[in-house]
Amino acid sequence: MMGRSRQRFGEGLSLVLSALFLLIAVPAHAINYIDEAESWFAKITTMKADFTQIVSDGTMAEGELHLRRPHRMKIIYDLDEPLVLLTTPVWLHVDRPEKKTLTSYPIGETPLSLILQEQVKLRSDEFKTKSFLRDGIISIVMEKRTGKAAGVLTLEFTERPFELRRWTIVDAADITTTVTLQNMRFGHKYENKFFTPSNYQR
Repeated sequence: MMGRSRQRFGEGLSLVLSALFLLIAVPAHAINYIDEAESWFAKITTMKADFTQIVSDGTMAEGELHLRRPHRMKIIYDLDEPLVLLTTPVWLHVDRPEKKTLTSYPIGETPLSLILQEQVKLRSDEFKTKSFLRDGIISIVMEKRTGKAAGVLTLEFTERPFELRRWTIVDAADITTTVTLQNMRFGHKYENKFFTPSNYQR
């Protein structure tokens, strides 16, 4: 009788350990973090944050980031020479107020356009997407080697709470830019003119 009890206990323990092993071994994509990330963007209307940007050439900058979904992002750099990046549904504007110059690039040619759409889709036939969890950080990697918006965009989210904390862009020229967000605030109301590009008269 005692032998059978020990046998049943051993079988039960084996099942529990097997289930625990399977839970630990589940890859991130099986838990569907990509869907969770898309849902996170869908819930965001506006966001303000401080940021630190590091580029692979060794340069570093800080500043403020303002987001109003969809399409609108304004990045204000805290530099000796003022610099503002501003997005619209069509353009990425590089504004240098001190020089009174505005240079514009098609937003669709930048990997960042993927997170500025009205409906953020992190999977597509045009690029490869993978996700993984490491040390409480969920990474979603989107890679497109040729064509429009070629490059690699990596989004990093904290697991609890699930929030975007960093992104890294490797562009077609193999330059890596990492932006880390701090002091994120949500629900701010922006006037339209805040996202209106400068109109410098020549």
